[in-house]
Amino acid sequence: MKQKRGKRTVILTIANQKGGVGKTTTTVTLGSGLAREGQKVLIVDLDSQGHISRMLAQPKQPGVRLWYYDEEPLERAIVQARENLWILPGDKSTDKVMARIRDESYGEEQFANQLKEHAAALGFDVAIVDLAPSLNNLQVAALIAADYVLIPTRLRFTDMDGVQEVLKTLQQIGRHGHQVSGYFLLPTLFDRGANETIERLKELVASQGARVWPPIVQDVRVGEAPGRGLTIWEYAPTCNAVLGYVNGGKRVGGYADTLQRVLALLEGV
Repeated sequence: MKQKRGKRTVILTIANQKGGVGKTTTTVTLGSGLAREGQKVLIVDLDSQGHISRMLAQPKQPGVRLWYYDEEPLERAIVQARENLWILPGDKSTDKVMARIRDESYGEEQFANQLKEHAAALGFDVAIVDLAPSLNNLQVAALIAADYVLIPTRLRFTDMDGVQEVLKTLQQIGRHGHQVSGYFLLPTLFDRGANETIERLKELVASQGARVWPPIVQDVRVGEAPGRGLTIWEYAPTCNAVLGYVNGGKRVGGYADTLQRVLALLEGV
């Protein structure tokens, strides 16, 4: 890949300390959607389960370890998955990177700075970082690196508790001079027929206002797409999860709406 010196890469970190809320699905959907819009996209898989690769029909590989722990150039550690879309894949060996960050002085800051510098050197417009559902050194490093943070969440008590933990971490790193340009919440697996879901959404909007983006409705096709090695844009581009749902005669939410909101963030940089 040809290097383009001086280009700034926007870092979008996808985080929630609760699992099963759609972080990886959101990462792949937004990354592939941005690539289809002509953005040069790098997806960084910092979850040792390595599901990003599988969702894009790629084998699991130790890309994160090769780049940061073994100090291979980033261009040798990444894998092209689609036009305009590359992955820095992860697997169980990613734990070695976490250990190195923990053992180094200012390890989180060093990781964040190198990610931004190396992604920019390769001319990426955006790097989307997917995290494991836990608080660890890699999560802190990715939040330090972030220009923007997107927090997918199901509208259940335990999942929204995970949101609060991410916000607390953002406050903590903010006190040390690492302020993100903005954070947003994305309700996922939205069930319009469940009263608790509706009430939780109202509570979230009451506390976070415009930071809450319109929800992604629960849709079986989102779960089917990875098993076929396809993104949702390739498999079911007109499904409800993409186009949203009809509310008062208007389409609301969906990944198409979320994609446009992310594009607006990138254009504003």
